[in-house]
Amino acid sequence: MEKKAGASNMAETPRNALCPCGSGKKYKHCCGKKEAVSISSLIDRELIECMNDMRQFVLQRYEREAEELLDQFPLDEMPEELELGMQIMVVNWMLFCWPVDETGQTIFSAYRKSRHWERWRPSVQAHIERWEGAVPSLGEFIGYDDDNRPVVRDLLMGEEKIVHLLTSDQWPSVIETGDVVFGFLVPYQDVFTCFTAVFPLPASGKDRLLRAIQQEGEWSGQPSALWMRDRFVAVLSDVLLEWLWQFAKQFKWDDPKQAAVIRELDENEPEAPAALLNQAFAIWAIYCGKTSRLPHSVPVYAAALRYVAGHLMKAEGSEVEDIADRYDVMPEDVRSAALDFFLMAVDDEDDEEWLDDWEEDWFEEEGDELDARINEWIDDIDLMLMREGWDEKRVNRHIDRAIRSWRNEGLLEEVNEKELRKELRDVAWEIFTDRGFI
Repeated sequence: MEKKAGASNMAETPRNALCPCGSGKKYKHCCGKKEAVSISSLIDRELIECMNDMRQFVLQRYEREAEELLDQFPLDEMPEELELGMQIMVVNWMLFCWPVDETGQTIFSAYRKSRHWERWRPSVQAHIERWEGAVPSLGEFIGYDDDNRPVVRDLLMGEEKIVHLLTSDQWPSVIETGDVVFGFLVPYQDVFTCFTAVFPLPASGKDRLLRAIQQEGEWSGQPSALWMRDRFVAVLSDVLLEWLWQFAKQFKWDDPKQAAVIRELDENEPEAPAALLNQAFAIWAIYCGKTSRLPHSVPVYAAALRYVAGHLMKAEGSEVEDIADRYDVMPEDVRSAALDFFLMAVDDEDDEEWLDDWEEDWFEEEGDELDARINEWIDDIDLMLMREGWDEKRVNRHIDRAIRSWRNEGLLEEVNEKELRKELRDVAWEIFTDRGFI
C-alpha cells in the first residue's frame, strides 16, 4: 500500500520549514506541535504514576512512622474527605522533608537510590530530580492564565506561580478566587505542578490562618522555607483548626437563633485563633444539645462563648469587660450567660466540683504566686506539646528552666523540688495523652 503524500512529507519536514499541511505556519508551530503535545502528555501520565509510586514507597516502608504522625491530629469522627486530605499532606511531607537517618537523607533521596527509580525514562527523571528540597506552601488562588492554568500567589513570599495540572484531580473543583491552597508545588518545566493534590480552604479564613502560620515563623526564627519544613506538624495543625472552624460555621442548627450566635461570634472575632473559636463552638453545641431554651440575646451568648472559651484556653484578651464592650453588652450579662453554660454543660453528679473550679479559676482575683506561675508553665507546655509532640529531653529541659527560674525568684522555699519535678512531668504526660496523641 502506498503512503499518503502528506504523511510522508510531514515525517521528513524540518521543524523550521513551512508545514506541508498548507497552513502557512512553520512545521514546529503546526503539525509538529501536535507531536510535541503528545510526548508532553506521555510525560505527564508517567509523572502521575511516579507520584503515586513515591507515596506507596512511603506507606510501605515507613507505615508505622506515618501512622504515628497522623495520630498527632484529632481526626476521630471527622469527615472522610478531611481525613484523606490530612493523610495526603502528611505522606507528602514525609517524602520530601522527613529525615530517615542522621545525615538528613529524605525518603525522596532514598527513593531515587532504589530500584523504583530505574522504571522512569530519562525525560521523566529530569523532571523529578528538580523536586529535591520541596517544602509545603500556602497560596492564594488568584485566577487562571491565558492557557486556563491556575495561578496562585504565595502568601508568605508574595511570588505568583502558574500551576500546570497533570490531571484534573489535582485541583479542587469548587475552589473560587481568593481561596487558599496548602500543599506542595513542585517544578514543572518553567512553571509548577501540584504534588498529588492541594488542601483547599475558604477565603474567609485566609487572614486568621496566615497570622497563625506566620506566628510559627516568628517562634522559629528561620527563613520560611525552613520553618514550613521543620514545623510542619504545627503548620498543618493550624490548617486543620481553620478548616474545622469553617466547617463548624456551616453546621445545621435546629433554630436560626442558635446559628445566629455562632455567626455573631465569627463577625466579632476576626483576630481570635481558630482553636479558640472551635472551643466556643463545642461549648455551644453541648449547651444546645442539653436544653431547648433559646438565647434571650444573641450578642450576650456569643460574648459569653468567647469569655468561657478564652478562659479555658488561657487566651489573651479574655477579660469580661473588654469582651462585653466589643459585643456592646453588659459584663454582668456575659457572666450570667457563662454560668448558664456551665450549669447546663456538666453532668448532675459533677456540678459541685465544676462550680468550685469555676469560682476558683474565674472569679477569684487573688492566688498563690507559685500556683500562678505553674499555671503559666502548664499553658506553655501544652502549646509546646501541641506543636512539637512528645520529646523526653525537651520536656525535661522545659521543667529544668522553670524550676531554676522559680528558685531564683524565691518561690520554692519549703518546696521539695524533686517532688515538684515529678509532678510537672506527670502533668505534661497527662496533657499529652488527654489530647489524644497516643
